[in-house]
Amino acid sequence: MAPEPDLAERVLVLMPTARDAQRTRLLLQEAHVSCTTCSDLAELCRELQAGAGAALLTEEVLAHDSAGQLARALQSQPTWSALPVLVLAREAGERLGTLPRSDVPASVILVECPVRTRSLVSVVLSALRTRRHQYQIRDAILLREGQASELLAQKERLRFALSAGGLGSWELNLGTLELSCSELCKANFGRHPEQGFSYSELKKAIHPLDRERVSEAIERSVSTGADYDQEHRVVWANGEHHWVMMRGRAIFDGRGGALRLVGVSFDVTERQRMHEALQESRSELARQAEELRRANQRKDEFLATLAHELRNPLAPIRTGMELLHESPDNVAREHTLSVMQRQVSHMVRLIDDLLDVSRITRGKLELAREPVSLATAIDSAVEASRPLIERKRHELHVELGDSSLALDADLTRIAQVIGNLLNNASNYTPPGGRIELRAEREGDWALIRVRDNGIGIPPDRLEEVFEMFSQINRTLERSQGGLGIGLALVRRLVEMHGGSVHAESPGPGQGSTFTVRLPLAPAGAAEVSVPSPAFAQAKQQQRVLVVDDNEDAAELLSLCLEQEGYLTAIAHDGPSALSAVGSFRPQIVILDIGLPGMSGYDVARALRQDERFSALALIALTGWGTPGDKEKALDAGFDLHLTKPVDARGLNGALSQLENKAAAVRYQQAG
Repeated sequence: MAPEPDLAERVLVLMPTARDAQRTRLLLQEAHVSCTTCSDLAELCRELQAGAGAALLTEEVLAHDSAGQLARALQSQPTWSALPVLVLAREAGERLGTLPRSDVPASVILVECPVRTRSLVSVVLSALRTRRHQYQIRDAILLREGQASELLAQKERLRFALSAGGLGSWELNLGTLELSCSELCKANFGRHPEQGFSYSELKKAIHPLDRERVSEAIERSVSTGADYDQEHRVVWANGEHHWVMMRGRAIFDGRGGALRLVGVSFDVTERQRMHEALQESRSELARQAEELRRANQRKDEFLATLAHELRNPLAPIRTGMELLHESPDNVAREHTLSVMQRQVSHMVRLIDDLLDVSRITRGKLELAREPVSLATAIDSAVEASRPLIERKRHELHVELGDSSLALDADLTRIAQVIGNLLNNASNYTPPGGRIELRAEREGDWALIRVRDNGIGIPPDRLEEVFEMFSQINRTLERSQGGLGIGLALVRRLVEMHGGSVHAESPGPGQGSTFTVRLPLAPAGAAEVSVPSPAFAQAKQQQRVLVVDDNEDAAELLSLCLEQEGYLTAIAHDGPSALSAVGSFRPQIVILDIGLPGMSGYDVARALRQDERFSALALIALTGWGTPGDKEKALDAGFDLHLTKPVDARGLNGALSQLENKAAAVRYQQAG
């Protein structure tokens, strides 16, 4: 068995002292030579058995090997192996010359000391080249041995096939049409050994669709002397169909007259079935290849669309920045800010969709299930989709048949499902069109229907719309923005909730309807608790410390907080954040995780270990937003975890949540 590649190339080093061994190892490593230092000769011999390219030791080691450990280890190697043993010796190895020849391995290479570094490295590299040549010899030997073994196996298989391969023999007298055949030949036609089997019975056993072809082949062989070689179907007495290979040739007399046909038969039914299966497999592979081609095409189109969709919002954002810098008109500035905010929200939605697809694909998306009101989810979805709907002047009609419908679901994800359906309807409905959103009960299920009078869907592509990166009409979709993943997210999120979704459309130009079925929450399910504002406190006196190594981000966030009435301070790394907490005395710290040197987790742990800051509220504001990242932040001592980018409403909501929590604690302590 060949050693592992990294072991086969290493040099085993054994020096009189650990210091010498370390220096030698560093020297070889500088020459990119892998090496392993050994503490004694016994360890070197053990490592040699695991694999080595060469051994490097001193004359003292070899001279004191009275037990012959190294010689035995080298002698136990395979015949192809002659491990180079480099011995550092003084006085040209005169001391080694005093040893018995049997104690000195044949592959020993004496290196006279003192030796220059470059010379030693050169000798080691030369020894490794010699060792690689030995490996080539080994591989050639193994290859020849394998070929010889395979040749013997092939000969044995051929002998076995000739003796017991199931070949039947037959002979047909062309004058009398008498047929004689072996037991195996009869078995090929489904006959028992003791049964008679005439030529007429053989012709009747041939499948009717093959008889003419077989008769023509026999006549051609008799008339021309060509070999008879046919594969055809036979019908057994029990009705089974089998395939038989028949090969033979005509025997002629001295005057050229055909006397008889002789040949062999073989049941090739299994081979034929395998051939048919192979054909089916090829067809299946061709189908899969076409699917892969289409998937690759959709991927390329998706990447092109993604680049397009990410560039689109960047253009107005960049233009808006220039206008804000130059325009003194407050009305123009407000309009510009509104446009920039809308474009940033669009980019965030695109990125969130991509992350959701990734999490679902990898099975990392977890649902935060709780009893939720369907009406609440619909309101949230309509609120999020309304800007797009209003921008395209669509008429939105919402009808909730039963406002008490409750689901055991993740409110955010259900709102995302409904919002994606509304956005899809808006994207595929020309300006001024109508969109209907209806919700009703059907037994133990909630039905949510989104209907539009837009461009419709061809009937043969109704299922395709739920595939990843699928866009039925790319021209219209690109004009409004989209990656072709919204409906794929809808289906996967609905299925994660135990529901289903399907699409309907009379055809192109006739609109479409998407219906979602979700299981209702069990009767008597607990109501969702709503945070009470009873403990809300004025935030003008709240101190907030912003910690972020991105100076621009920290400054802008600080300005936003100051406009909301907070007192702020800024730090850009962990140590300065800890110092600022002591001097500024904030009630809340908004802390980035990826700080240089001392991470946000480390800062949070340090603050939690200081009793002076036990009441300090910590918010993690970071680009890492997986469930694992959130759990890690909570374990480090954070109270809340927010994922960048966060808008002003989301940040204010988080701050209010912490203020209400603190006020509740104060209220309980006072009571």
